Amino acid sequence: MEVLAPIWAGARTLVGIPALSPASEDAVFNEGKHVEKNKEKQVPEEKKTRVFVFYHHDLDGLTSASLLLLVLKKEKENLEIIFVPFDPNEEFQKIEANEIFIVDIAITPKTWGSLQNLHANTIIWIDHHKKFSEDLKFPENVQLVIDPASPSAVMLVQKYFALNDEISQKIVELGTKADTWVLEPLVQEWMNLDTTYSIKKRDKTPLILALAQGKLEISGRLRRTLNSYLRMKENAKQYLLEHTVVREIDGYTIAIGLAPSKLSGSESADILLKETNSEVQIVLKYQGWMSFRRRKDSTMNLLTIAQLWGGGGHEYAAGGDFGKHVSSRNFKKVAEEIVSKISEVI
Repeated sequence: MEVLAPIWAGARTLVGIPALSPASEDAVFNEGKHVEKNKEKQVPEEKKTRVFVFYHHDLDGLTSASLLLLVLKKEKENLEIIFVPFDPNEEFQKIEANEIFIVDIAITPKTWGSLQNLHANTIIWIDHHKKFSEDLKFPENVQLVIDPASPSAVMLVQKYFALNDEISQKIVELGTKADTWVLEPLVQEWMNLDTTYSIKKRDKTPLILALAQGKLEISGRLRRTLNSYLRMKENAKQYLLEHTVVREIDGYTIAIGLAPSKLSGSESADILLKETNSEVQIVLKYQGWMSFRRRKDSTMNLLTIAQLWGGGGHEYAAGGDFGKHVSSRNFKKVAEEIVSKISEVI
């Protein structure tokens, strides 16, 4: 089995390059390096089964991709797998493959509208977000496994493929806890590791391989990468808190913070919750991206709030797009605009 690493370059064109030598049962993943014990015979390109896995670039998506790797290794031979981190606010690029899996990626106007760019015999779309519309038609080769009631996408992948082994159970637990904000130490470490790979624009295939092999305890090169990130993260936390405003709107205490790239939306919201004890946390990114989170005892419907900025998600967690860049210079003005707009609907 050959695993290729995706590169999203300039004009958003997908290019696959060999990242790792063929992965087989005789190969092991050791300290972030792929080590090959016995080389497999070369398989002609035309005889390989080409599989694309599009996954959301968070821990739920990452663990979902690792479960798919477990399944594909068992069920198929002569595989060429390309893992592609993806955001539902993007459009699918034109590709051709034998099979395509889409996991933890919402059916949005952009993903649904660009589905015709994906050419494959079979497309399996597994997700736990609500579709932007229930009145949608899909090609016959697309199989939908959509359940907004599921706490995570990785749990749906597990159920779909009936995976009950110990490694799969641990992977599902990790991804589900991350997506439901049960931020235990191991979960937080993996979220931090995932974030640092995103920030440095590194290929996340080594993380998928490590999870698929049951290596949930972070060690070696991955541990050194994580520790380096944690030192940077402390500085990023201070920046976030220095660029935070707290307002009360109709009885709701809302914290709005501008987060640097080194912090994910979930991490930033967690910091705001702990430091301000706010009921609702709104995280802004430089690009204008918005993340909405709430305290467990809150009744505010964040999906309704996110839709003010063309966003979507769940009642308890959602996302949107402010529509313009946000910096330290205009942050306070942007925050007051957000307060004013929310005040009109609650």
